Amino acid sequence: MDYNDAVTEVLDKAARIKLPGHRLDVVSTARREFATRGSCDSKFIDPIEETLRECIQRWSVIQKRQIWESTESGSQSDVRADVYAMDTIDMDLEGELMFHLIEYLSLDSGGGPAGLDEDDHSA
Repeated sequence: MDYNDAVTEVLDKAARIKLPGHRLDVVSTARREFATRGSCDSKFIDPIEETLRECIQRWSVIQKRQIWESTESGSQSDVRADVYAMDTIDMDLEGELMFHLIEYLSLDSGGGPAGLDEDDHSA
């Protein structure tokens, strides 16, 4: 699992969340807000961030290390992932993945997470 897989998993799970009074899920609403306003109300981002935290808690140590090693901070670190403190990796993952989630949500195109090849979008 790399960070693209992680971002996709979080977005898939968050896309099932609808806030009261809204007909669209939080992912669709956030994308729409970024496209029309250039920003997004935190009431739509907060459930996505909470979903990210839940995923990080649920992922195995091996998955977390794989994701972390595929991120910018993980790939540039001179500390091996197996000796890197897991709570630090969790913190890094949350920050890095949230950055990628916001980047994806704010894209104008309907593609997947940034950095994915077009072949990765096929069903």
